[in-house]
Amino acid sequence: MSIKYYAHFLVEEPDPRGLQEYRGIVELDGMPRLGREMREATLIIARNMGCPSRDVKVLQWSRLH
Repeated sequence: MSIKYYAHFLVEEPDPRGLQEYRGIVELDGMPRLGREMREATLIIARNMGCPSRDVKVLQWSRLH
């Protein structure tokens, strides 16, 4: 069963693009560990964007009901 989250985040992309802002739905196959939601969100987004996690800053992450 997948769980859907709303994510609002920034990604530092190579020049000339620079800092980019994204919003959307992120779908997980399981529940993130309690207390580590933002860290896991950052890792998931970075993996999906093909960039290092240091280039991702999650601004908002909330579960959709």
